[in-house]
Amino acid sequence: MSSFRRLLVWMMVASIINLAASSSSEGPSASRYFTNRSSNNSILLPKGALRDIRSAIESAQQTQQNNDIPSSLSQKPYVTSSSHSSMGMAFRRRGGAVSAATPPSNPSDIKPIRVSFQGEAGAYSEKSLRELLGPNVIAVPRPNFESCYRAVASKECDYAIVPIENSLGGSIHENYDLMLRYDLTIVAEHDFRVRHCLLTKPGLDPKEIKYAISHPQALSQCDNYLRSRGIVPRATYDTAGSAKMISKVLKGESGGRELPEHCTPENTAAIASNLAGETFGLECKEEGIEDDDSNFTRFLLLGRNGVVQHLNKKIPSKTSLVFTLPNSAGALYKSLACFSLRDIDMSKIESRPMSAALLNYLRFRNTVTQLRVGQTSSSFGKDMPRFRYCFYLDILSSELDEGVQNALHHLREQSDYCRVLGSYPAKSRLVGPVADAVEALNAANVGKSRGTDLRLKSLPSDDEEARQLNIGIVGYGAFGQYLSKQMAGHHNVRCVDPVDKMKQAEENNVEYFPAFEMSKFLQGLDVVIISVPMIELEDTLESLPLEKLRNKLVVEVCSLNVYPRTLLTRMLPPEADILCCNPMFGPDLPLDGVPVVYEKARIRDTRRADCFLSIFERARCQMVEMASEDHDAYVADAEFVTHLTGRLLDRNLLPVSPVSSKEYAALCDVAGMTANDPFDMFYGMFKYNDRAKELLNTMRDNLASVERKLAAKEAYLEASAEMKNTDRQKLLAECRMLLREMARSNESLAEEQSSSEDEQEEKE
Repeated sequence: MSSFRRLLVWMMVASIINLAASSSSEGPSASRYFTNRSSNNSILLPKGALRDIRSAIESAQQTQQNNDIPSSLSQKPYVTSSSHSSMGMAFRRRGGAVSAATPPSNPSDIKPIRVSFQGEAGAYSEKSLRELLGPNVIAVPRPNFESCYRAVASKECDYAIVPIENSLGGSIHENYDLMLRYDLTIVAEHDFRVRHCLLTKPGLDPKEIKYAISHPQALSQCDNYLRSRGIVPRATYDTAGSAKMISKVLKGESGGRELPEHCTPENTAAIASNLAGETFGLECKEEGIEDDDSNFTRFLLLGRNGVVQHLNKKIPSKTSLVFTLPNSAGALYKSLACFSLRDIDMSKIESRPMSAALLNYLRFRNTVTQLRVGQTSSSFGKDMPRFRYCFYLDILSSELDEGVQNALHHLREQSDYCRVLGSYPAKSRLVGPVADAVEALNAANVGKSRGTDLRLKSLPSDDEEARQLNIGIVGYGAFGQYLSKQMAGHHNVRCVDPVDKMKQAEENNVEYFPAFEMSKFLQGLDVVIISVPMIELEDTLESLPLEKLRNKLVVEVCSLNVYPRTLLTRMLPPEADILCCNPMFGPDLPLDGVPVVYEKARIRDTRRADCFLSIFERARCQMVEMASEDHDAYVADAEFVTHLTGRLLDRNLLPVSPVSSKEYAALCDVAGMTANDPFDMFYGMFKYNDRAKELLNTMRDNLASVERKLAAKEAYLEASAEMKNTDRQKLLAECRMLLREMARSNESLAEEQSSSEDEQEEKE
């Protein structure tokens, strides 16, 4: 017990040290500038702690072996706080050893594990997760990779299995990018041997096959086989989906994707996995038809919690990390030396252009750092080239190894950004909670036959995405109209405004209500958006029948968040949900990549709030969850200065020019974006921002400083010109004097010469 206490104490100390280091050295964490799912998963321990942790783990394991207690019972028995996956085998290799699972006393306490994968049922990803986790896990097919990540992040699934690289096709870059966006960690890996099968309807003669349908990559990998048999390849969207298409035609089902032209179940085969054939009732005519038998795909199992604390020296381990480097000579060589000098073996390194979110964060941190050291704005961005790259690295060691800890400390000193994506067992091993849950489910299902396929066709969030919200917008100004355009296509939108806006509402397919029909306007609404200037927010709330806002989601879209949040929390009934949201876009801006900063101030119905936020996610906005205090500290000042600059730059100062620079075009954009905003909105930025007056004085001082510099430069040039003019006049006067003296000397010489000639004549 004392060993485990020491382990827990060290882990707590490590977390505190890591938090203090990140808050003191790097300022705001990266998670604030990506999403709420982008934090650093690494564990940094003080020197000397590693030996105590290893000894605690090994001592606990030795105690378990001496007492003949399965390792799955020594930790959290079978079930963790979230559901976990299982395997259908009675024994499972854990940490290089084989341990027997003891049946649980109460099988009903075992929760199923949901594992999301991309593709149709029976896809290679599903077969890979069955190989890794067994037949008893609940497989959840998803339409794309991002939905797999989102399902785990939202706790609808426990794990996601995604392909990361193929021995023939290379890396799947989309999953590298998604690992940066979502706060998931790698808990296991699996090398899956891809074996393509020729699937047809039962009883079909192979000689009748004229066409083969599958994913283009699968068709190319079976090109020689198809050519030798005269089979024409036809590309479709998916391997397992091709088997599904044939099966639907055989069953007479309509809808969905149709077979390519001239393809029928009587002359067409699908190239997919044997699991797809079993799933859709097709017959496997031949297995292993690929041209190259070295076709392997590496899959990663992703979860919300890591397993690094369950690794020891006896378990072959890997650690995956991503980092960026400054634009300097030898930066990559120095970063790799952090590992090579400590004899840490690397199995993979790959560069990838960094995402826009990470690039924006680095720019922000670069600006903050330069401000702290007193550099001027002219130096901002000089060290940020147009193209920045992330480096993904796999090392063959655990993150808890002392050498790896030192290497990571060393690397963080050199890199702009470093994140450990996970430290996990190699070679398809399972450790930690996932292994415990697998063993428990295996033991509970010994001798039982699987009656039905363990799959989920959909998740609750799928219904939420298709759900139509009834959204009401209070205040139908320019911004309210723009919001309604984005929402009216999928949701039912209505608006209310004291000014007659019926014409604008009809143009945007929105139902208009006058202010005296406020009670009727609020009936049946799911979401109420308050889109009024900040100085009118309190009066607007007082004019609303607040009791009718119970069980509704109230969203404020002001440029500041602390004041509106305080006001809404104080005035609204406790049954009303509150979402503070600042969509940082305008009527003339595209939504792709634009930040939407939000805080779930008081949310009970999370699905409704997520459904509302998904409006901006589907528009590919950059979703940033940030506390209102942080939002006002980092965003409000920039917004105020931007709008102030735009109001100073009117059209008279920015005439239309047929030829303009990028800087001039940017100023025109700022002036154009702020020209249509009401002054009341700008006044709200000023009144409710404590630093607005300071920023205004700074702007005034900067303008006065520029005027002084201009006046000083002008005076200097005038003085220089005057001095030059005075010096010129002096020089001319001196020249005249010299000329006069020369003339006088010439005259005197002439006189002397004439007198000497006269004297000579007289003597003669």
